[in-house]
Amino acid sequence: MIRITGLLNQKFTFFTTHFDEKYHDTIAEYKRIIEAYQFPTIQIPDAPIDVATEIFTRINIGGKPLSLFEIMVAKTFDIDSGFDLTEKYDELISTFATVDYETISDATVLQVVSIFLEKECKRKTILKLDKQDFINIWPDAVDAIEAAVEFFRLSNRIPVSHLLPYNALIVPFSYFFYRHPQKPSGDMKRYLEDYFWRACLSERFSSGVETKLHQDILRIDEILDGSYPTYDWAIDIEPISIKNNGWFSAGRSYIKAILCLYAYQEPKSFEDNSQVNIQTNWLKKANSKNYHHFFPKSYMQKKGGFLDWEVNNILNITIVDDYLNKRVIGAQPPSKYMGNFSTKNPDIDTTMKSHLITDLSQFGIWTDDYQAFLNKRAEEVSNQLKSRVLHNGGMPPRPSH
Repeated sequence: MIRITGLLNQKFTFFTTHFDEKYHDTIAEYKRIIEAYQFPTIQIPDAPIDVATEIFTRINIGGKPLSLFEIMVAKTFDIDSGFDLTEKYDELISTFATVDYETISDATVLQVVSIFLEKECKRKTILKLDKQDFINIWPDAVDAIEAAVEFFRLSNRIPVSHLLPYNALIVPFSYFFYRHPQKPSGDMKRYLEDYFWRACLSERFSSGVETKLHQDILRIDEILDGSYPTYDWAIDIEPISIKNNGWFSAGRSYIKAILCLYAYQEPKSFEDNSQVNIQTNWLKKANSKNYHHFFPKSYMQKKGGFLDWEVNNILNITIVDDYLNKRVIGAQPPSKYMGNFSTKNPDIDTTMKSHLITDLSQFGIWTDDYQAFLNKRAEEVSNQLKSRVLHNGGMPPRPSH
């Protein structure tokens, strides 16, 4: 790999010294072509980057449009300090790939930097960011994003970024750790976690992301000051609402939030109570074999009496090992396959509690009572959410003692 700037700036003797002789003719040809190429230019003296970008967009019809990230790569490139935003972003994502958080987008990273500098992250705000300010704050942005990821992974036990309901959540949490590098504790931690669940369950970032991020940064400021923010939206976490809103799609933030709740329990294998390995590559699709319908869909189709959305419901989902779902459980009714597991696994009750199934008899397992199962699991999920969401209106909760 040879940089174009290298071909332009380095003498040919540099390449003869550092590259095998078999490449010399090719390198010489590329160097000649680039040095002799006639680049059409339009000079725009002292134009701000947003104006230059608009002009480029208009004359670039037929060419490949530049993304906001590509524009900022060009704007922030600094040969003297060696700052290359593409390289910096790739390094960041390589680090996160080791902990299964490699899906953080370049757009999200730009939003983080812009929020730090301006508390806004609209496109026009990002384009106007000062180059040197961007370069100077980059190390702090990396540290804050890493702290946010660590918070999601350890405090919330979200093992992979594919479970994170929104990439945009990285922004307010990074801002928190930019302002407060220490781990949150006490009420501050409770308020921060309350905000997380409120944003996820309300599907807050399904539209108007930049505007809502600006609003939520002000709420994070309140949390940083030790105050509980005022919210202008409520969420319904009663059992009937969870059931009615539970149509299972792995891409829905509401569903991902409940999957995060399941993952927090560190689900155990039905077979031997070992911990289920949750990995990124199988969490992308709703039809993954690791998303197990506790009452198997094929069994329920034969049984009849329930609509598709009632069967394909987040309340009927457990996270299991791939081989267990595919080869062992299949289309058997719960009473049969759980009967087999209960003889193999002496800790079966502990295992099922890790799936928020707290009592096999009350959950209708032995009688294959799907309605009882839905109702009891809805209650359990609701109780778990109520322990995380501090209140449901616009007034702050009572102070803790």
